[in-house]
Amino acid sequence: MTAALFPGVVVPLATPFHDDSSLAPELVEPLVEFLLAAGASGLVAAGTTGEGYALDSDERRRIVEAVVAACAGRVPVLVGVGGTATREAVAQARMARDAGAAGLMVAAPAYCLPTPDELAAHVVAVVDAVALPTVLYDYPARTGVPFDAAVLEQIADHPLVVGIKEASGDLGRIAMLRDRFGDHLATISGSDTLAMHYFEAGARSWIAGFGNVLPAEHAAMVAAAAAGDMAAGWAIQERLTPILTNVESGRYNAKVKAGLQLRGVPVGPTRAPMTSLAEPELSVLRAQLATLGYS
Repeated sequence: MTAALFPGVVVPLATPFHDDSSLAPELVEPLVEFLLAAGASGLVAAGTTGEGYALDSDERRRIVEAVVAACAGRVPVLVGVGGTATREAVAQARMARDAGAAGLMVAAPAYCLPTPDELAAHVVAVVDAVALPTVLYDYPARTGVPFDAAVLEQIADHPLVVGIKEASGDLGRIAMLRDRFGDHLATISGSDTLAMHYFEAGARSWIAGFGNVLPAEHAAMVAAAAAGDMAAGWAIQERLTPILTNVESGRYNAKVKAGLQLRGVPVGPTRAPMTSLAEPELSVLRAQLATLGYS
């Protein structure tokens, strides 16, 4: 498998909002410092966990600029690109480049259901517009279409398409990606509860939403796998499984933001139509964090 350009734990950080749902860029720096101090090796701005779908173009620019400034070159910053029209995705990519991003994470455009040829052309148009290294984001449950073999055959050998974040939940794709595209495309875990399966197959990167809340544990799991200590990695995975299963069961972004608040990192509420976590779900999350030593 080709070496990942963005190894370790890359956290798609939550976007902070004030209680009135306005953007709170002043809360970005404390969040970034919390993550970097715990071992995050990269960040994604305006990804799914960052509620990129709920940001207008000006807010997207402001949050990306804030993240890049807070990182100050210490770790690479990727920017989520999720435009539902190619021209919109290209505009998002150009903004990311101009703001100083190190790369892109490009999702399939949601709702419009492009064919494999159309999706491949979309990705190439975005990547060629800015010449930044790009991770594909395979999450068909959200976008409606996969980055399947018919798409990857057309773009996997593009010199700037460097990896694919696998959030499909289909473990059968690991062998397909390794055997057919592994010489060109790094497989990156995009799953919370299945991460160790990817590491056993050779992945060395994890784009991990709940890494916002448990960055040290996520970093330790990747480090154990990279060192060849799979038993230690599996021990961490098993210890985290109850809370990660809870988070993946629904209301993901609300649970990430609630978890950060419980850990003393203010990020404010989720933006409508999503609502913030309330009892009894908040009590469950609080108890699970306490079990891990955070109370």
